[in-house]
Amino acid sequence: MSSCEFTCAASWGGKPVARRIADARARQRVVVTGAISKSRTIALGHSQAYSCVLTDGSGEIGLIFVGRHTVRGMVPGIRCTVEGTARMVGTRLEIWNPLYRLEPESVA
Repeated sequence: MSSCEFTCAASWGGKPVARRIADARARQRVVVTGAISKSRTIALGHSQAYSCVLTDGSGEIGLIFVGRHTVRGMVPGIRCTVEGTARMVGTRLEIWNPLYRLEPESVA
């Protein structure tokens, strides 16, 4: 699998791969497409991270890019597909350093 390909397998590590945010659970592989609703740079310990919220219509999941103050193209309104392992941080699911692909803008 190249860095541009996302898993199409139904399971990963013996667990099903979540294709909707509403189906995602902590420690589960997630491959989901949605839109970025929020983004900002945050402090993470003594470092920084770029934080986004991805919404797919079934829920929201946080995306954290550790050690980055921005990720080109990951701005509110953009559609993208992400893959990674979900983790619970407080009461919210997050994926740290996900694989991602920006989706082409739809032509109206």
